[in-house]
Amino acid sequence: MSDDYYAIDTASVPRGNGIRDLTVTNRWNTPLGKPNGGYILAAMLRGLGEEMGADDPFVASISYLKSPEAGPGELHTKSLRHGRRVQTGEVTLQQHGVIVAHLVANFGPRGEGRTHELGVPPQLPPPDACVDPRTQGMPEDGIFSRVDYRLASRPGWADGLPSGDPTVELWQRLSDGREIDFPALAFLVDSYAPPVMEIGEFQSMTVQLTVHLHRLPVPGWLATRLTTRHVVNGFHEEDCELWDEAGNLVAQSRQFAILL
Repeated sequence: MSDDYYAIDTASVPRGNGIRDLTVTNRWNTPLGKPNGGYILAAMLRGLGEEMGADDPFVASISYLKSPEAGPGELHTKSLRHGRRVQTGEVTLQQHGVIVAHLVANFGPRGEGRTHELGVPPQLPPPDACVDPRTQGMPEDGIFSRVDYRLASRPGWADGLPSGDPTVELWQRLSDGREIDFPALAFLVDSYAPPVMEIGEFQSMTVQLTVHLHRLPVPGWLATRLTTRHVVNGFHEEDCELWDEAGNLVAQSRQFAILL
Protein backbone atom coordinates (compact mmCIF):
# COMPACT_ATOMS: atom_id res chain seq x y z
CA MET A 1 0.00 0.00 0.00
CA SER A 2 1.27 3.50 -0.79
CA ASP A 3 2.15 6.01 1.90
CA ASP A 4 -0.79 7.71 3.62
CA TYR A 5 0.08 11.19 2.42
CA TYR A 6 -3.19 12.63 3.74
CA ALA A 7 -2.32 11.63 7.31
CA ILE A 8 1.32 12.67 6.90
CA ASP A 9 0.68 16.03 5.25
CA THR A 10 -2.12 17.21 7.57
CA ALA A 11 -0.25 16.26 10.76
CA SER A 12 1.22 18.93 13.02
CA VAL A 13 3.48 18.59 16.06
CA PRO A 14 2.69 20.43 19.32
CA ARG A 15 5.45 22.76 20.48
CA GLY A 16 3.72 24.17 23.56
CA ASN A 17 1.75 27.32 24.38
CA GLY A 18 -0.81 26.50 21.69
CA ILE A 19 1.72 26.47 18.85
CA ARG A 20 2.10 23.51 16.49
CA ASP A 21 4.62 22.92 13.71
CA LEU A 22 3.17 22.05 10.30
CA THR A 23 5.08 21.23 7.13
CA VAL A 24 3.07 22.39 4.12
CA THR A 25 3.88 20.15 1.16
CA ASN A 26 3.62 20.55 -2.61
CA ARG A 27 1.83 17.20 -2.94
CA TRP A 28 -1.50 19.08 -2.84
CA ASN A 29 -0.62 21.86 -5.28
CA THR A 30 -3.20 23.19 -7.72
CA PRO A 31 -2.37 24.02 -11.35
CA LEU A 32 -1.57 27.55 -10.09
CA GLY A 33 1.46 26.05 -8.32
CA LYS A 34 0.20 26.70 -4.78
CA PRO A 35 -1.05 24.32 -2.07
CA ASN A 36 -4.80 23.75 -2.36
CA GLY A 37 -6.91 25.78 0.06
CA GLY A 38 -8.92 22.75 1.13
CA TYR A 39 -5.71 20.98 2.12
CA ILE A 40 -4.71 23.98 4.23
CA LEU A 41 -8.18 23.97 5.83
CA ALA A 42 -7.95 20.26 6.68
CA ALA A 43 -4.51 20.61 8.29
CA MET A 44 -5.57 23.63 10.34
CA LEU A 45 -8.84 22.03 11.46
CA ARG A 46 -7.09 18.83 12.47
CA GLY A 47 -4.40 20.69 14.41
CA LEU A 48 -6.88 22.92 16.21
CA GLY A 49 -9.07 19.98 17.23
CA GLU A 50 -6.11 18.01 18.54
CA GLU A 51 -4.70 20.99 20.44
CA MET A 52 -8.07 21.68 22.11
CA GLY A 53 -8.83 18.01 22.79
CA ALA A 54 -12.19 18.82 21.21
CA ASP A 55 -15.05 16.64 20.03
CA ASP A 56 -15.99 16.32 16.35
CA PRO A 57 -15.94 19.50 14.26
CA PHE A 58 -19.35 20.86 13.20
CA VAL A 59 -18.49 23.98 11.25
CA ALA A 60 -15.30 25.75 10.18
CA SER A 61 -14.84 29.14 8.58
CA ILE A 62 -11.50 30.05 7.01
CA SER A 63 -10.20 33.26 5.47
CA TYR A 64 -7.15 33.13 3.22
CA LEU A 65 -4.98 36.20 3.72
CA LYS A 66 -2.03 35.21 1.56
CA SER A 67 -1.16 32.36 -0.79
CA PRO A 68 0.47 29.52 1.16
CA GLU A 69 3.69 27.97 -0.02
CA ALA A 70 5.34 24.61 0.47
CA GLY A 71 7.62 24.65 3.50
CA PRO A 72 7.53 25.09 7.27
CA GLY A 73 4.59 26.75 8.98
CA GLU A 74 3.27 27.38 12.46
CA LEU A 75 -0.26 26.85 13.72
CA HIS A 76 -1.12 29.32 16.48
CA THR A 77 -4.19 27.95 18.24
CA LYS A 78 -6.52 29.40 20.87
CA SER A 79 -9.48 27.89 22.71
CA LEU A 80 -12.26 30.50 22.85
CA ARG A 81 -14.94 28.49 24.65
CA HIS A 82 -15.23 24.93 25.92
CA GLY A 83 -18.92 24.42 26.62
CA ARG A 84 -20.72 21.15 27.17
CA ARG A 85 -22.38 21.08 23.75
CA VAL A 86 -20.21 23.45 21.70
CA GLN A 87 -16.47 24.10 21.84
CA THR A 88 -15.05 27.00 19.85
CA GLY A 89 -11.48 27.72 18.87
CA GLU A 90 -9.39 29.63 16.38
CA VAL A 91 -6.11 29.01 14.63
CA THR A 92 -3.84 30.95 12.30
CA LEU A 93 -1.30 29.51 9.90
CA GLN A 94 1.87 31.56 9.84
CA GLN A 95 4.78 31.27 7.43
CA HIS A 96 7.89 33.46 7.72
CA GLY A 97 6.13 35.46 10.45
CA VAL A 98 3.18 36.35 8.20
CA ILE A 99 -0.39 35.13 8.76
CA VAL A 100 -1.44 33.09 5.74
CA ALA A 101 -4.89 31.90 6.89
CA HIS A 102 -7.24 32.32 9.84
CA LEU A 103 -9.81 29.71 10.87
CA VAL A 104 -12.58 29.65 13.48
CA ALA A 105 -14.28 26.31 14.18
CA ASN A 106 -16.99 24.86 16.40
CA PHE A 107 -16.78 21.34 17.79
CA GLY A 108 -19.09 19.19 19.86
CA PRO A 109 -20.46 15.73 20.58
CA ARG A 110 -22.71 14.17 17.95
CA GLY A 111 -26.28 14.03 19.24
CA GLU A 112 -29.43 12.16 18.28
CA GLY A 113 -31.63 15.14 17.42
CA ARG A 114 -34.17 15.51 14.65
CA THR A 115 -33.07 14.90 11.05
CA HIS A 116 -35.28 16.15 8.21
CA GLU A 117 -33.67 16.14 4.77
CA LEU A 118 -35.24 18.08 1.89
CA GLY A 119 -32.40 17.84 -0.60
CA VAL A 120 -31.51 15.07 -3.02
CA PRO A 121 -28.07 13.76 -4.03
CA PRO A 122 -26.70 14.10 -7.57
CA GLN A 123 -28.08 11.51 -9.96
CA LEU A 124 -24.83 10.08 -11.31
CA PRO A 125 -24.02 6.81 -13.06
CA PRO A 126 -22.03 4.37 -10.91
CA PRO A 127 -18.37 5.40 -10.59
CA ASP A 128 -17.22 2.45 -12.71
CA ALA A 129 -19.41 3.74 -15.55
CA CYS A 130 -18.01 7.28 -15.36
CA VAL A 131 -15.03 9.01 -16.94
CA ASP A 132 -11.69 9.10 -15.16
CA PRO A 133 -10.36 12.55 -16.14
CA ARG A 134 -6.79 11.34 -15.72
CA THR A 135 -7.35 9.27 -18.84
CA GLN A 136 -8.63 12.37 -20.62
CA GLY A 137 -5.55 14.57 -20.31
CA MET A 138 -5.99 15.91 -16.75
CA PRO A 139 -2.64 16.39 -14.97
CA GLU A 140 -1.57 13.49 -12.79
CA ASP A 141 0.53 15.36 -10.24
CA GLY A 142 -0.20 17.62 -7.28
CA ILE A 143 -3.76 17.49 -5.99
CA PHE A 144 -4.84 15.37 -8.96
CA SER A 145 -2.68 12.51 -7.64
CA ARG A 146 -4.25 12.77 -4.18
CA VAL A 147 -7.92 12.52 -5.20
CA ASP A 148 -9.76 10.09 -7.47
CA TYR A 149 -12.44 11.74 -9.65
CA ARG A 150 -15.17 10.26 -11.82
CA LEU A 151 -17.44 12.34 -14.08
CA ALA A 152 -20.55 11.35 -16.01
CA SER A 153 -19.06 13.00 -19.12
CA ARG A 154 -16.07 15.02 -20.21
CA PRO A 155 -16.55 18.69 -19.19
CA GLY A 156 -17.10 21.19 -21.98
CA TRP A 157 -14.34 23.53 -20.81
CA ALA A 158 -11.78 20.75 -21.31
CA ASP A 159 -12.41 21.01 -25.08
CA GLY A 160 -12.62 24.80 -25.17
CA LEU A 161 -16.43 24.64 -25.26
CA PRO A 162 -17.73 25.81 -21.86
CA SER A 163 -21.36 24.81 -21.37
CA GLY A 164 -22.42 28.18 -19.94
CA ASP A 165 -23.87 26.50 -16.85
CA PRO A 166 -21.46 26.64 -13.89
CA THR A 167 -22.73 23.38 -12.36
CA VAL A 168 -20.62 20.27 -11.87
CA GLU A 169 -21.61 16.85 -10.52
CA LEU A 170 -19.02 14.13 -9.96
CA TRP A 171 -17.78 11.36 -7.70
CA GLN A 172 -14.73 11.92 -5.46
CA ARG A 173 -12.68 10.00 -2.93
CA LEU A 174 -9.20 10.22 -1.48
CA SER A 175 -6.66 8.26 -3.51
CA ASP A 176 -6.44 4.54 -2.71
CA GLY A 177 -9.91 4.72 -1.16
CA ARG A 178 -8.58 6.04 2.16
CA GLU A 179 -11.12 6.34 4.97
CA ILE A 180 -12.67 9.81 5.20
CA ASP A 181 -12.58 11.75 8.47
CA PHE A 182 -14.04 15.19 9.16
CA PRO A 183 -10.97 17.23 8.10
CA ALA A 184 -10.93 15.21 4.86
CA LEU A 185 -14.55 16.19 4.22
CA ALA A 186 -13.51 19.82 4.70
CA PHE A 187 -10.79 19.29 2.11
CA LEU A 188 -13.07 17.59 -0.41
CA VAL A 189 -15.51 20.52 -0.63
CA ASP A 190 -12.66 22.44 -2.28
CA SER A 191 -10.74 19.75 -4.15
CA TYR A 192 -12.10 19.94 -7.72
CA ALA A 193 -11.91 22.53 -10.49
CA PRO A 194 -14.24 25.52 -9.89
CA PRO A 195 -17.54 25.41 -11.81
CA VAL A 196 -16.94 28.92 -13.21
CA MET A 197 -14.72 27.18 -15.75
CA GLU A 198 -17.99 26.36 -17.52
CA ILE A 199 -18.44 30.10 -18.20
CA GLY A 200 -14.90 30.49 -19.51
CA GLU A 201 -13.20 31.60 -16.28
CA PHE A 202 -10.17 29.39 -15.78
CA GLN A 203 -8.51 30.93 -12.72
CA SER A 204 -10.24 31.54 -9.41
CA MET A 205 -8.87 31.85 -5.87
CA THR A 206 -10.81 31.39 -2.62
CA VAL A 207 -11.06 34.37 -0.27
CA GLN A 208 -13.30 32.82 2.39
CA LEU A 209 -14.88 29.37 2.86
CA THR A 210 -17.35 28.02 5.41
CA VAL A 211 -18.03 24.29 5.66
CA HIS A 212 -20.72 22.44 7.64
CA LEU A 213 -19.77 18.89 8.63
CA HIS A 214 -22.90 16.84 9.21
CA ARG A 215 -21.76 13.22 9.55
CA LEU A 216 -19.08 10.78 8.49
CA PRO A 217 -19.79 8.98 5.21
CA VAL A 218 -20.22 5.27 4.69
CA PRO A 219 -17.15 3.78 2.96
CA GLY A 220 -16.99 4.49 -0.76
CA TRP A 221 -17.26 7.42 -3.13
CA LEU A 222 -18.76 10.84 -2.43
CA ALA A 223 -21.26 12.30 -4.89
CA THR A 224 -20.39 15.97 -5.27
CA ARG A 225 -22.46 18.90 -6.52
CA LEU A 226 -20.74 22.23 -7.21
CA THR A 227 -22.64 25.33 -8.33
CA THR A 228 -22.09 29.02 -8.93
CA ARG A 229 -25.04 31.32 -9.54
CA HIS A 230 -23.67 34.81 -8.99
CA VAL A 231 -20.60 36.47 -10.50
CA VAL A 232 -20.44 40.11 -9.42
CA ASN A 233 -17.60 42.57 -10.08
CA GLY A 234 -15.03 39.81 -10.49
CA PHE A 235 -16.10 37.85 -7.40
CA HIS A 236 -18.32 34.79 -7.17
CA GLU A 237 -19.81 32.30 -4.75
CA GLU A 238 -19.36 28.54 -5.00
CA ASP A 239 -21.62 26.08 -3.20
CA CYS A 240 -20.74 22.43 -2.62
CA GLU A 241 -22.66 19.41 -1.35
CA LEU A 242 -21.08 16.04 -0.54
CA TRP A 243 -23.31 12.94 -0.39
CA ASP A 244 -22.21 9.42 0.48
CA GLU A 245 -23.21 6.29 -1.41
CA ALA A 246 -26.05 5.65 1.06
CA GLY A 247 -27.66 8.96 0.05
CA ASN A 248 -26.67 10.90 3.18
CA LEU A 249 -25.61 14.55 3.00
CA VAL A 250 -22.27 14.52 4.83
CA ALA A 251 -20.98 18.07 4.25
CA GLN A 252 -21.82 21.32 2.51
CA SER A 253 -19.98 24.57 1.99
CA ARG A 254 -20.09 28.02 0.52
CA GLN A 255 -17.03 29.93 -0.54
CA PHE A 256 -16.41 33.45 -1.79
CA ALA A 257 -13.76 33.62 -4.48
CA ILE A 258 -12.07 36.10 -6.79
CA LEU A 259 -11.52 35.67 -10.52
CA LEU A 260 -7.89 36.09 -11.52
